[in-house]
Amino acid sequence: MIVFSDESGLSLLPPVRRTWAPVGQTPTLQMRMGQRPKVFVVGWCCYSLGQPARYFYRVVPGSVTDRILIRQLHQVHRSLGRPIVLIWDNLSSHRSRRMRAFAARSHWLTLTYLPPYAPDLNPVEGGWAHLKNGPLANLGARTLDELLTTARRGLRHIQRHPALVTGFLAATHLDWNPQPSTP
Repeated sequence: MIVFSDESGLSLLPPVRRTWAPVGQTPTLQMRMGQRPKVFVVGWCCYSLGQPARYFYRVVPGSVTDRILIRQLHQVHRSLGRPIVLIWDNLSSHRSRRMRAFAARSHWLTLTYLPPYAPDLNPVEGGWAHLKNGPLANLGARTLDELLTTARRGLRHIQRHPALVTGFLAATHLDWNPQPSTP
């Protein structure tokens, strides 16, 4: 099973997108300034030939550490029930000593890293764009609970629509069925 993973931060400061308003009336977004609590979401796009794509996510209060990622990797592996080739970026928690040791003793896990500065090769980025350009766009949540409720609704939508997750992979232009080279 090929699994891509990535993290994204969410805060009460909304991703501002385009909107409309009657001629002569500038649209405004009401926001309370001050402290902006932030949470992170870890997303997992899972692909296997001949099977519908799958999507997992986990909301993480605070920063994403290697311990949190290892715990989530166990959960994703249990849900998939198959060996995993994990492809992700070069975040320090992905390359930590603890993560490397975990991968070395986990016969079901192979770690692979994307080239530096290549988020366009990670389909999970498509999930973040879908979330931030859709349910979270111009949200202006007043509380962290309101933000998380909306984010979870958007993430569950992705989870329930495997075609979306497949589309995220297609948008990377990665070759899913490479042809064997001939000598």
